[in-house]
Order: sequence, then C-alpha cells, then structure tokens
Amino acid sequence: MTHTNDIITYSQSPKAFGGIYVKDHIHTSVRKSIIDHTHRDDYYVISIVTDGELLMDCEMEKFIAQRNNILIVKPYQIHSVRHISNDFKGYFLGIQDFRIPNDINDLLYTLPESQQLLSISEEEMEMLATTFELMKKYIATDSQHKTQIINGLFSTALYSICSQTTHNQSVKDLGTQSQPAVITSNFKRLITHQTHLNLPSYFANELSITTAHLNDCVKKTTGQTVSYWLKKSILDEAKRLLYYTNKPVKEIAFNLGFEDHTYFSRMFKKLTYQTPLQFRDTVRA
Repeated sequence: MTHTNDIITYSQSPKAFGGIYVKDHIHTSVRKSIIDHTHRDDYYVISIVTDGELLMDCEMEKFIAQRNNILIVKPYQIHSVRHISNDFKGYFLGIQDFRIPNDINDLLYTLPESQQLLSISEEEMEMLATTFELMKKYIATDSQHKTQIINGLFSTALYSICSQTTHNQSVKDLGTQSQPAVITSNFKRLITHQTHLNLPSYFANELSITTAHLNDCVKKTTGQTVSYWLKKSILDEAKRLLYYTNKPVKEIAFNLGFEDHTYFSRMFKKLTYQTPLQFRDTVRA
C-alpha cells in the first residue's frame, strides 16, 4: 500500500442534481486515475455491484465488493479503490447528507464497519439497479415533474438500501425519533475532522440550543457526553493519519490541535494502550 502525506477532501461536483449524482460505469482512463488514490469525500458514496469486483480500503479495513453487494462509504471516511475488475458493472450514488432524513442519516452515520458491505438477493439487486437506472435517466432529462420523480426514486433507493442493515433500528421504526435522538443525530452530523476541536458550545450554537440541553440529549441517546464524542472523533482522526500518512507523530499532533505532542502521545496510549508509533506498526503489519 502506498502512503501519502496529504489526504485530499473532495466535494461533490456542481453537476450533481440537488445533492445527488448517479454514475453507472467507470471509463478506463478514469479507473487508472482513481486506483490507489487515497482521499475522502464530504458526502456519502454508495456503490452497488451488479457484476465483477471492486476492492476498496476504507478506514483501515479492506472490503471486497462483488456481485449483489452494496458498499457504503460515509462522509470524511478515508478510502482508496485498490482494484476494479475488467468485468465490473454497477452504480455509484453520491449523496450530500442534507438530502438524507435525520433518522436514516443517524442509521448510516453509526453503521458499524461490519455492515458497510452488504449482500442482497438477486431479485433485490435487480429492483435496486432498476431504480438507479431510472434516477440516472431522469437526471439527464428535462421532463415534467423531474424533481419530484427523482426525489421519489431517491427515497426508494435509500430506504431499500437501509432495509438491508440490521443495525440500531429497523426501517419500519425510522421517522419516529424523539427530539433528543434528532438533536443527537444533528450533532453527530456536525462533527468532522475540521470541527472536532470546537467546544460543545459551538455545536449547541449551531443547533440553536443551550450547551446543557445538547449534553442532556446526547447523554440520554448515547449514554455518553458531547465531550466523549469529540474526543472520539479526534482519536479516530489520529488513527487515520497514522495509518494512511507518513507524517511524524509530532506533526499529526499539531494538525489535531495539540500544542504539546507528548501530551497527545500520552492521551493516545491511555485510550488505546499503544503509543502512536506502536499503533502505526501494528495496523500496517
């Protein structure tokens, strides 16, 4: 695996239709440019494989997506396509998270790595592929009621995909979230590698509530405090940078906002029982 010192974050193309885009193939020239290109996107990328094979490294995990598989990559997850077979066929759905309802977004955001790769039946894949194909065609047209049709197809595809997971809650229960759950979901959506250094009050202001109310909602919903989730985000980002880049520990600490890199190393070891360099050696082995 090739390691880099810069992790580029890509935003969705302006050609996307209201935060949604659909692609159905990858040109040979494009394939060469994306292989082993380690990066992250600030939106969801959902791949469905109707034939062939797609190998991807995502968040230090290796995924092999084959026929009748769905692979979900969350916003800001570091990933890299390692191989695409010559007989690969499928679709790629890019979604800005503002297009995803809170209940669905919470399910996807907290989806464990074990369920980012899903397997569905031949019949289910056929229906899903048909939905993707219709979305692609309507996005390319100027037909009457285009927006409404695409929104309907998008909802169909999204709920079909989420119904394949067994995580957290069933799709039939989605849409019935309590206020604390909605606030917690919105809070988690605000946490990225660019915002996790902010104080809890920053997130409360963004959500137009008090810091105490935010912490109460998050604690009630997750059992953990706002500070816990911010610290977890910092730790997760540290692990990513240690795995995917060759940056020295000192530089990673400074990038994460630590003025004292020795304090960062002590905190990292306290939480993981390994020094940063021991962690890097272990995960790269």
